[in-house]
Amino acid sequence: MLENGKKGNKISKPIVTLAISGITLGIAVMILSISIASGFQKEVREKIVGFGSHVQITNSYNNISYESSAMLVSEIDTQQIANNPTVTNVQIFAYKPAIMQSKNSLEKNENGEKIRDIQGVVFKGIGKDFDPSYFQSHLVKGHIPLFEKKEINDSILISQYIANKLHLKIGDKASTFFIKQEGPKQRNLIVAGIYETGLEDFDKRFCFIDIKQIRKLNQWGISTYLSINENCEHGFLVVEASVFGGNQNYRYSWNNKEFDIESKQILCPIKDTVIKVVASDFQSRGYLEPLDMISVPDTAWLKIKVDATNTKCKCATPNEPLDIEYINDSTTQFYINGSKVTTILTTSGGSDKYYSGGIEILLANFKDLEKGEEIIENYVGPLYNVTTIVSQNEEIFNWLEMLDMNVYIIIGLMILVAIINMTSALMVLILEKTQMIGILKALGATNWSVRKIFIYNGAYLIFKGMLYGNILALCIIFLQNQFSIITLPQENYFVSIVPMDFPLSSILLVNIGAFIVCYLALVLPSYIVTKITPVKAIKFD
Repeated sequence: MLENGKKGNKISKPIVTLAISGITLGIAVMILSISIASGFQKEVREKIVGFGSHVQITNSYNNISYESSAMLVSEIDTQQIANNPTVTNVQIFAYKPAIMQSKNSLEKNENGEKIRDIQGVVFKGIGKDFDPSYFQSHLVKGHIPLFEKKEINDSILISQYIANKLHLKIGDKASTFFIKQEGPKQRNLIVAGIYETGLEDFDKRFCFIDIKQIRKLNQWGISTYLSINENCEHGFLVVEASVFGGNQNYRYSWNNKEFDIESKQILCPIKDTVIKVVASDFQSRGYLEPLDMISVPDTAWLKIKVDATNTKCKCATPNEPLDIEYINDSTTQFYINGSKVTTILTTSGGSDKYYSGGIEILLANFKDLEKGEEIIENYVGPLYNVTTIVSQNEEIFNWLEMLDMNVYIIIGLMILVAIINMTSALMVLILEKTQMIGILKALGATNWSVRKIFIYNGAYLIFKGMLYGNILALCIIFLQNQFSIITLPQENYFVSIVPMDFPLSSILLVNIGAFIVCYLALVLPSYIVTKITPVKAIKFD
């Protein structure tokens, strides 16, 4: 009935061709709408997650500014969280605002001196557990610094926007000022890498730094050292504990004794021994009440080696300087009563390593966000805040959700156009085949059996148009993903090219739904068949 070239198809042929073309374009537009919306949402989500992960754990009293409060990481079982199948990575972080100063500038003041630009930024401290894969894909120059060693790394990762504004390039020293209660603290940081994501608000704001820098600046935890005083006191050698960080209200536990305020101990170097001190800062809860330890305590050891047996504890000359030789940062030699004494200092490296501003959790799938948040809340309990990337960036994600409404409107309009096209085509076919309908009825065919002929033929046309539409859409998606033909202004759309995803399940649902709706819509125009009588139909010309 639909075969091309037949004499009886002269009227219906162009109508059917237009109907198939309409369905082809309609299906292609629907698939491309889904593909673009899904690709755009995925691309923007990945960029935002790259800056802040899927889920964050912070202190319950954490403020809303970009200044992290210290959180004791050891109180949370991060290994248990990492073992969950929905989790791909667990990493620590901390935020610290700062002001960066430009290296050079072309502008000059009235005196002919170059004006140095400044830029307010937020440094995000990261450690060796940081997953660099996202920023590796958006790296413009240099490399992503790795903070795996115990020593503090001065390297930083900055955005292309900040690099352009402050005239910085790879290897430059960026003069940076961190705000503290006692005044600004200046650091010269080395630019190791430059990234660009296209999220202008984020690129303007975030730089990445060794989290140990932030720990040191914020004085999280304490560091303890032991040393021999250069002068004898009242005729005796004295070993003294020095503590840095905390609230300055220190207490000391010498060789596993009770904590007290005494920071010095008399030393009697007549044999090899080891002196151990555990120190921390304390805060009183009230008059005559026990002290509360604030920071995680830190431990230091002083190993003492005596070359010859010396039964005298007192110095030969009281209150006189000792003959001391500093071998290196940890080893010291001095002489007392003719004996050479060597001291070797060992520290734990400070207790700041137990602190961070929070913990970030990356999930395997963005769709597991609510489930992952619930699981993590069960792990950490009510003492900590568990927030998702959606709650932290509600405006952006609400905007992304609005894109779905646009897709629904486009799909609805395209299906409506397809229904109109197929209804018109089917009505033309019925009118053109009026004589055939009359003959079939005269031979005993029922109305429904005749209607099914036209419905099935209409379904064939729908399938044909949908097949062409799918092929057209898939070709466009393939070409765009391979050659990036269609571009966008990144400052307005966050992406430089139109991202096209291929959500198979959504595309299948659109195809099946469109076919069913259009097929059901053929039932109504096929009702015209019941109004055609055999006698009039056979005479119809």
